[in-house]
Amino acid sequence: MNMTENGLRLAPFSMQQLPLVVDVVVPLWSPPVGDAEFKRFNVEYIVRNNIAENDYRFELTDADGTLLAAAFLARKGDVSSVDAWYERESQRFPEEWQAASGMSRTYLALMDERTLSLMNRDDIKLSLFVSRKAGAGSLILDRICGRLRSEGWKKLYLWTDCDCNWQWYGKHGFTLVQEDSYGPFSSERRDYKTYIFTKGL
Repeated sequence: MNMTENGLRLAPFSMQQLPLVVDVVVPLWSPPVGDAEFKRFNVEYIVRNNIAENDYRFELTDADGTLLAAAFLARKGDVSSVDAWYERESQRFPEEWQAASGMSRTYLALMDERTLSLMNRDDIKLSLFVSRKAGAGSLILDRICGRLRSEGWKKLYLWTDCDCNWQWYGKHGFTLVQEDSYGPFSSERRDYKTYIFTKGL
């Protein structure tokens, strides 16, 4: 599946592009412990966790082949192959640092479970999308939503939290369906908020 418009190309995501996706989110999602190598490892785990073994993995590139954005979706029942990667790669880090990754793993699993519990079989979850250029995120979502609509999917779901630009979704046609606080990441000064959004296709 290729779609070219104004030199832009929507195509299946190449795992060779993964380091570029990780580059974008390392400053946002790095844990408070560990060295630079560990922080990158932990963020790469988060990204890989959101890449399911399916055909709903996309990249948007320009005419020169430069990655502009990537998006990953999951249907009910889809799985990721991240666990084997994690077990192999985490061994090089101290156990106390791995505990921080354990917190990430628990959190991701809980939020995925909450989101999937709201979905019907004809709904699909936007697990992650990353933009490397202003406006590219909207472009890739528009193109993907068109494909999903043509395939008969009814609603698009996603979850996010207060560490992300969660307000963006309300401004782009998504409806907030669940808001919660996540205790392990909260403090006396900050209530760590999580959000689940949906959008009709």
